[in-house]
Amino acid sequence: MQRKNWNSVDLVLALILWVGVASGCALKPTRGTETLPRAFSGSQALLGPLQLNEATVILDTRSSFDFSMARIPRSQNVNWVDYSEPEPAQRGWLQRDLFAAARRLARMGVGPETPVVVLGLGREGQGEEGRVAWMLAYLGVKDVRFGRFDSVKARLTTSPPAGFGDVPGGTPLEAEGDAEFRKSLRPTEPSPQEVPIWKPEVVEDLLVTDQEFREAMKKGDAAGFRFIDVRAARDYLGQTGGLRSKAIPNLGALNLPWKDLFDDNFRPARELRPQLAALGVRDDDRLIVLDHDGVAACAIVMALRAMGFSRAGCFAGGYNHLLAK
Repeated sequence: MQRKNWNSVDLVLALILWVGVASGCALKPTRGTETLPRAFSGSQALLGPLQLNEATVILDTRSSFDFSMARIPRSQNVNWVDYSEPEPAQRGWLQRDLFAAARRLARMGVGPETPVVVLGLGREGQGEEGRVAWMLAYLGVKDVRFGRFDSVKARLTTSPPAGFGDVPGGTPLEAEGDAEFRKSLRPTEPSPQEVPIWKPEVVEDLLVTDQEFREAMKKGDAAGFRFIDVRAARDYLGQTGGLRSKAIPNLGALNLPWKDLFDDNFRPARELRPQLAALGVRDDDRLIVLDHDGVAACAIVMALRAMGFSRAGCFAGGYNHLLAK
């Protein structure tokens, strides 16, 4: 059998013929669709009253000890750290597996359409209730509100019913041997109603990625980026001492101590909006909010969104992430 000597023209023609035949037999390619960024639609809910009813899921971000001492009926204890990356230098970032976070929340009765109220210590804490509210909003939960636990404690008592702890007639129960009787006197609460597993519909611009942060450092105010440092003034000014404060890069950030943007009940202080505008904070600026670990910063993002600054986002890694590099 004589072998054919292929020249370059023959090879090109053969290749064209093969591509034509193959394309006729191949499956039709899947058409790509462009996904538009989802907008945050929960600003009005953030400013609305803390409505606690049978449909509301109440999440309490206080410590487990505080939660065990006094709590709102039907509330559930939640720790923001449980939804974050485990490495210390990455702790401010949300866990990578967002589906796992959504499944866990579904078991607590939280879905995209569920009204949620998140409670915490307010100014006496670190902004944990705002961090959890931010996480829920980022995952696509539309109706999220947060505030101070003490602001609702007076409306929904955690006190046991009259006579709790006493036998009929007022005789105190003995410490031993009456466990079952004590249990029978405790008020009963329904278990959380799980919701179907749901897919997170991420609101991307609530989070500032590492790449966007680097871009903002290069382009700065001229490109519409504005850094907002929400640490306490002494931390911002480097007055805490040590190498840590000196190693923090100078971002030219505006200092807005996070506690100043909330009222006594830890609701967004919307009356401060004119003051922020006077400081040069514009509605259309991409506001990059950061602190040490992304807790109070996320609370401030939610407050700024409630005030109408619709492009505020949290650099969740915070300065801890920057210094770890």
